[in-house]
Amino acid sequence: MVAPIRMNAIAAPKLATVVARQIENQVVALGWPVGEVLGSETELLERFGVSRAVLREAVRIVEHTGAARMRRGPGGGLVVSEPNRDAITTSISIWFSYVGVTVREMFDARIPLMAEAMRRAAERRPHPAITAIRARIEEMEGAHELGEEAFLNLDSMFVALSDNPGVVLFADAMSSMMGSRLRGTLAKLEPALTEADALRHLAGYRRLADRVDAGDVDGAKQLTERLYGAVRDRLRDRPARPRKTPPRIDAESPKLAERVATALREDIERAGWPIDTVLGSEPELILRYDVSRAILREAVRILEHDGAVRTKRGPGGGLVVSAPDSAAIVRAAGLALEHDRVTPQQLVDVRSALEVAAVRMTAGSVSPAITERVMSSVERERAGGNTAINLYEVHHCIAEASGCRPLALFVRVMSELVARHTRPDAVHGSALPKIAAQTHLAHQRIAEAIVAGDADLAERRMRRHLSAALDVMR
Repeated sequence: MVAPIRMNAIAAPKLATVVARQIENQVVALGWPVGEVLGSETELLERFGVSRAVLREAVRIVEHTGAARMRRGPGGGLVVSEPNRDAITTSISIWFSYVGVTVREMFDARIPLMAEAMRRAAERRPHPAITAIRARIEEMEGAHELGEEAFLNLDSMFVALSDNPGVVLFADAMSSMMGSRLRGTLAKLEPALTEADALRHLAGYRRLADRVDAGDVDGAKQLTERLYGAVRDRLRDRPARPRKTPPRIDAESPKLAERVATALREDIERAGWPIDTVLGSEPELILRYDVSRAILREAVRILEHDGAVRTKRGPGGGLVVSAPDSAAIVRAAGLALEHDRVTPQQLVDVRSALEVAAVRMTAGSVSPAITERVMSSVERERAGGNTAINLYEVHHCIAEASGCRPLALFVRVMSELVARHTRPDAVHGSALPKIAAQTHLAHQRIAEAIVAGDADLAERRMRRHLSAALDVMR
């Protein structure tokens, strides 16, 4: 059984981080007006009452998440920009690397997202987009373009049919990470796909497009699960090995600091995430990666944003490996979805897909240890008496007990985002005891179905509970 998610102790944020969050909040409050100037550096210094060094560090954080960028010259200032999707994938990838997520776990979390995408697509039946997918399938077949990258790009076209920003965000992030592992040395398909295998798989995509176009919701979901399940069974991880020589990084390449940050993260991963180990002093790292001090410091700030490293001053100091913070994922994902105008119902749809998958996995692999964990969480909830306020502890426990850490992480992220977009505080105080009792009873009944190993019953009870909870919080 996979160990529970490791959560870091809450640390006081740096002043620059506080200022960055205020800037991001302002962008969201304004409705994310891309291109609008939030203020010149002088105006921002006066508004926030901080030093120029603090403000510039805050701006670098904001530029990393993509909420805004600093434009120089006349008429310049801090300008609202598009969210940085790569930053979200990086945050997730760093956390996955830290806890040792396998490529199969990624696929296990991706399958329910794809199934939800096809459910929604079959309801919508967007004919022009489906026509484009059919044309792409014909193109792949005719050109024998049958590699992993081509199939992952085709997946992205299918995901976009959902018209759900949450599904698209997480499914595309998973595709990017799996593609990176398959292209590199960390994962492989075994046995490898033959041309005949790939063509049969492509024919499955064609049938999937037909079912979506026909509005066959159940058929589209079932075929999605079969298609991706077949690929999942071939995925294998490869052990990470330390580099014999430092990586060669083209000094003229775009996003040089991000490439250096990736190289640093990969070296940490290859070393097994040795927490509190000093990677080297600044001069040593500049020499190792053959970059300027400015580029190295920018790369370090990217990793610091995700909690992967920290800087230790004084004798024996340098860049130190630390435990990545999953809070960075919640923040980055939340900002991107705010930009995409995600609705509460869309968030709930993603959360429901993930939680149903988690409860099925947990019930399907129930053991004495899982029984103890799940029932203990229900008992703690009863003893605490605050079920109407702390709605998610049992849900998180069930997701973690599934053994799929990406799924558990995404359930935590979606719980946080759903809570931001719903209004449990609007419920009259006199109704809270009744809501608490009903919620606790629902959790207890879900837990009993898990303990009995009845995945179908656990799923039905989870779906009813999630539907009832949304009605209360609207």
